[in-house]
Amino acid sequence: MRSNLILFLLLLVSTSLFGRDNLNGTYTATAYSDHGITASGEYTHRHIVAADPDVLPLGTRIKIKRAGRYSGEYVVADTGAKIVGRRLDIYMPSEASAIKFGVHRVRVKIISLGAGTHASTKEADHAVKADVAKDVANGAGGDAATAEDVAEKKTTSKPSSTKRRVAAGEPSNTVEAARQDLPQR
Repeated sequence: MRSNLILFLLLLVSTSLFGRDNLNGTYTATAYSDHGITASGEYTHRHIVAADPDVLPLGTRIKIKRAGRYSGEYVVADTGAKIVGRRLDIYMPSEASAIKFGVHRVRVKIISLGAGTHASTKEADHAVKADVAKDVANGAGGDAATAEDVAEKKTTSKPSSTKRRVAAGEPSNTVEAARQDLPQR
């Protein structure tokens, strides 16, 4: 009896210490674009994946590689009936992007294992967003930020011609039009 107890405790400790390494490796990734609330209670947004909670609990932070322009850091915040075993479903804002993504064999590295709770998911989500923001500010993609994040930053950070003229001290067309509507002195 005592030897069974020792064996059980040894197995329990080894699983908790080394079980995380078994989670790293190859997964099958697909994509989805359903907008709404995830299984964790978070709203869908970039850098969220659905996974089997028996494999990757809610709140787990992962780094995905070999997913093309979608390689980056994600948080497990959703589940799905068809997401069983070593499968991931990456959230994408558009259906066209999700369909175009298709099916990929990706490499996953566990950054931190979640507790399966809303609180752990929220905490992991904040950490992922901070890492992504840092990468985007540095203009880098593929680590935490995806190539999509960097591309979006480049298109939204270009100043419009109005902003350039105003910054140079020239009035914009909008300002000129407003001035013409004012009564003359």
